[in-house]
Amino acid sequence: MISEERYLMMYSKVAESVGSGKPIEVSLEGLAEALYCTERNVKFIVRKLEEEGFIHWQAGRGRGNRSKVTFLYPKEKKLLELAQHYASKGEYKHAFELIDSYGDGTGVRHQFVEWMNSHFGYRTELIDDLEADLLRLPVYRPILTLDPKDLYFAFSAHMVRQLFDCLVKYDRETEKIIPSLAHAWEHDEEGKEWTFHLRKGIAFHHGRDLEAEDVIYSLERLRGSSASGWFVRSITEIRKRGPRTVTIKLEKPNWLLLRYLCSPGMSIVPHDLVEQNEQFWQRPVGTGPFRFVEWTADRFIMEANPHYFQGRAHLDGVIIVTMPEDTAAFAKNWNQLLIDHDSKDFKPAQGWKKVESVSNGCSLLTWNRCKSGPQQSPHFRKAVDLLIDRYRMVAELGEDRMHPASGFYPGEASYKGATCQNVERAMELLKQSGYQGEIIKIATYGIHDKDARWLQRELTAHGIAVEVYLENWMSIRERKVLSDADCLLYCVVFAEDEVCMIELFEQTGNFLREHLDPELLEWVEAKIDNALACRGTDERWSELMDIEHKLRDETHVLFLLHKKYQMFYNPHIKGIGVNPLGWIDFKDIWLEKVSG
Repeated sequence: MISEERYLMMYSKVAESVGSGKPIEVSLEGLAEALYCTERNVKFIVRKLEEEGFIHWQAGRGRGNRSKVTFLYPKEKKLLELAQHYASKGEYKHAFELIDSYGDGTGVRHQFVEWMNSHFGYRTELIDDLEADLLRLPVYRPILTLDPKDLYFAFSAHMVRQLFDCLVKYDRETEKIIPSLAHAWEHDEEGKEWTFHLRKGIAFHHGRDLEAEDVIYSLERLRGSSASGWFVRSITEIRKRGPRTVTIKLEKPNWLLLRYLCSPGMSIVPHDLVEQNEQFWQRPVGTGPFRFVEWTADRFIMEANPHYFQGRAHLDGVIIVTMPEDTAAFAKNWNQLLIDHDSKDFKPAQGWKKVESVSNGCSLLTWNRCKSGPQQSPHFRKAVDLLIDRYRMVAELGEDRMHPASGFYPGEASYKGATCQNVERAMELLKQSGYQGEIIKIATYGIHDKDARWLQRELTAHGIAVEVYLENWMSIRERKVLSDADCLLYCVVFAEDEVCMIELFEQTGNFLREHLDPELLEWVEAKIDNALACRGTDERWSELMDIEHKLRDETHVLFLLHKKYQMFYNPHIKGIGVNPLGWIDFKDIWLEKVSG
């Protein structure tokens, strides 16, 4: 493909204003300057391109007669073909780099993404003469980490779940804790000492059996971690009681410990490999349903773990392709791609299935109570709350926005309890707050840009000056961004109801914790300790809901909207389900082969 790239480079330097099929006067000296090489190399390149049928070259004869070159193919055609070639080899990043370099002023980028849409989805392909069921999906942000102790984002947590397992699992249908790596457990009467018994014969992907030392190491290494250290804050000792038995001792009662242990941040890793290999997290090894194959800037590849203790995945492999974020607007999402591409006549109107669910969380604005400004006034915060017409926000922005919110969790109580717009009262409160037109800085990141701009227009119309600072997935966590913003606009998604709510206040670096007033945070932490000491679910929820009510009633947080997940898929693809992280569980997907 070297000739194709040289053709594109030479075309962009020489023929951009003329196009293909027309002779263009050139000189070897000019070509050498344009291609950043010697005249000798230019002669070689020209001869090669002519031999391969890319150009027609007419050498100038005599003094003053310049040579002429005719480009035989439109740039757009060759650029699209070359990008498709590299994508077919899995070199997606290089394909987009070529388009970025040579595609200005063309429709190649859009055409290429449309072609990529047909490249994604569920397919049966031949690999080494054997059929393999593969799922190839696009994402528009990279996997930031696969280390359980560094998890902040739902997508990274989902990928960790594919490679690793926890001691126990939470079954959302039965609302019960079920065995995973541990087949049994017991605790004392106070909820301060918990003992876990590991299954026999569970092997890590590299072949060694799981042992007690792996559990001890995996939990101990979380101490001091910004993202996951809070899980082990009250653990005083982790003791080996036998080859496959571990006891965890706590400083205080924690009747949610089992739910903590279901979290991806508490995944069990092989102690020997992590300790010995600094590159472990670039090639991770776990016990999960899929095992690592490859991780590059272009893609992440997993293959089914044939020895998985809870049953082999039906898929043979999953390929996650990292697409440029700016292609998301005209590319398909993963939930539109679960189709059998070999079934040419199958269309949604002919019986496709639909899965729709409300995301277990909400979008919200958190006020920076650690910074001086209008947001320190409860009157100002309440005025902003009353100016936001959440029902109109849903209607005007549409897409995945479904219901107004008055709390973290979706449900009729949250929908009906949402603040109703009251402009007259809001303007009274704004006056009482002493607001003098100071600029309010809303910080957010890519996928929330539309919501932020909508809020900016609404608040500006009522005399509140707003600037939107659009960050990316990484920069939004920078200390300076967090401290400079007057408020943050983002979404929370709860994989584990009670645990994830507690995480908002316990996890270092979590947006809500970073912006809370220190005295309020102290009160919240005391309420959490009370909740953990409650053995009964109702009593525990009562303590946690006190936190939500205080945040809402005193407008430390403005709850905005609940969003939905929606997916259409071929009914011959079975095992489809959206997990609480908003992703499909890869392990259970399979294609029903239909004859005829």
